Amino acid sequence: KLYHNHSAWSFVPWHALSGIRNRSIKGQARYLDEKLNNSGKLDRLQAEQTSRRFDIKFLLGLMNSTAARGYLRSNRRSNIHLYPNDWKKLPIPEADAESQKPVVHLVDRILQAKDANPDADTSDLEAEIDQLVYQLYGLTDEEIAAVEGR
Repeated sequence: KLYHNHSAWSFVPWHALSGIRNRSIKGQARYLDEKLNNSGKLDRLQAEQTSRRFDIKFLLGLMNSTAARGYLRSNRRSNIHLYPNDWKKLPIPEADAESQKPVVHLVDRILQAKDANPDADTSDLEAEIDQLVYQLYGLTDEEIAAVEGR
């Protein structure tokens, strides 16, 4: 329920768009009953089901992690801008609801701290998220050092 102009990007899980049909969405994914050439397009139903498996706060923690920054730094198409299609390539580690809870809890703590004081130092909580994300991706100490620029 946020409104903004074209200079800001929003991310919406596929399941939040369930049943909505428009040209913009059809450019990315189609339901099987939509006749226009489906080749190369995501299966909408599958995308919606997949997105339901992930807590939005888990994804928020992941997207703001050092691992995600490192991945995007190496895999984006521009050194100046970061585009939605760059984010779409970010691999999401398999994590059941129980495995997502620690990240969600830390994200909740960060959001509460920032709500109380926008200048609050949450770097310790962010570092905890980084450690959890490294584990989810199965990164080695050498890979973590490379991501962190050490």
